[in-house]
Amino acid sequence: MTALRYKVLTGTFWSMFGQVAYVGVMLITNIIMSRILSPYEFGQVGIVMFFIVIANVLTESGLSGALVRKSDASETDFSTVFIFNLVVSVALCLLLILFAGTIAAFYKDPSLKRILMVLSTVLVINAFQMVQNAKLVKELSFKRKSVFNFVAIALASVIGIIAAWKGAGVWAMVLIQILSSLFLTILLWYYEGPVRKWIFSRASFKDLYAYGVNTTLASILNTAFDNIYQIIIGKYFSIMQVGLYYQAKKLQDVPGNVLNLTIQGALFSSLSQLQNDKEQFSRAYNKIILLFTVLMGLITSVTFLFSKEIIVFLFGAKWSDSTYFIQMLTLGSFFFLQETMNRNIFKVFNRTRTILHLELVKKAILCVSLVIGVFYRDLHIMLVGFVITSAISYLINFYYSRKILGSVSAYELIVVAKIIVIAAFNTLAWGLLFNYINLKGPLLLLLTPVFAVTYFVLLRVFRVSDIVKEGKQVLTIYKTKK
Repeated sequence: MTALRYKVLTGTFWSMFGQVAYVGVMLITNIIMSRILSPYEFGQVGIVMFFIVIANVLTESGLSGALVRKSDASETDFSTVFIFNLVVSVALCLLLILFAGTIAAFYKDPSLKRILMVLSTVLVINAFQMVQNAKLVKELSFKRKSVFNFVAIALASVIGIIAAWKGAGVWAMVLIQILSSLFLTILLWYYEGPVRKWIFSRASFKDLYAYGVNTTLASILNTAFDNIYQIIIGKYFSIMQVGLYYQAKKLQDVPGNVLNLTIQGALFSSLSQLQNDKEQFSRAYNKIILLFTVLMGLITSVTFLFSKEIIVFLFGAKWSDSTYFIQMLTLGSFFFLQETMNRNIFKVFNRTRTILHLELVKKAILCVSLVIGVFYRDLHIMLVGFVITSAISYLINFYYSRKILGSVSAYELIVVAKIIVIAAFNTLAWGLLFNYINLKGPLLLLLTPVFAVTYFVLLRVFRVSDIVKEGKQVLTIYKTKK
């Protein structure tokens, strides 16, 4: 095995392991916090986080990805990105502080002003860690990156839980956000070192930004619309409904984020190594996407079928109204994963402008369902529109990404369609069985392994996929010598 293949293999493993550990801590923290705090307090954080995540995308501006992709990135490049991130983060922090009162008045909740003002400091803290994170990803040092992330979130979570237990309320969640960013920054600067140069190069910025500008605009659109439901629900429905939606979204994001962040981290770095060989890239990409699609099909069907039992078991009966939210969100996430996979093709082959164009189309379609949902004050319309938009966006992304690789084949779409049909059939069959024998409650979760086995058996019987075989093939991609 070559040194590069070994680093890719171990990098992928540690990226997956790190994400599982990180998400695990977040899930445990969320479970404990949901038992202490109310849906209304979660709703307050959900509204404020919309503005924070948008500002964070603007701060990063796609430059981290540009640094990772650039094979000969210099210290001047890293310094330029750091200075840009710092200046923009300070400006956005001040801007949020300035308009915090206006935002609070819009939602008729004065306490949102202080929450937003305090949380906006996260932007400045994050600016001091972006360059170090980019270096770790570029060097495929995912073990170190995973350890840093885990330690930071673990320490912050413990402190936040204690604060919530002592009656801090919504400020306990604010504390977790700030401390996790602060601890991670301290760890990165201590172990990876500070920025070695303080030079801003216009030539370097122009070169990097040419790559990052399109991904940034696309990320802004994607992030804004990914969180826009919190803003709309809070204004036209209630902040408590925002809390129910926000909780469902966080829970649904647990398995999806592990796969998604792995794709954006280790997988993007790995595939970038193959950008000069489209045939080898296509071969590796097709094997990887099949494995991820099969896994996401299982995750989606399990979450949909056992949604109420999962929510009540983890968070308590007061969160049971989140059931419909998580069911619709998990359906949409299945297609979003496919779309995320396709974006790697655009990024690796430097077609980032196409990402922006496709995002504009997707958001235009999504706006229709949002407008209709608001007009009729119907959350069901809004969420069904989200699922339909995700499916349409996947199909569009599929077509244009395969054109880059040189061919558009219906075979992959047929495979994805078969996975969807098998997952839906398996879910429906088990659901009917549960209703027939009147089986319900948290004990249903004990049947999850049996449900998974029937899913994989059906895939094998209908010759769609053999999970063991596909897993070995993906590992072979990394082990094979150039």
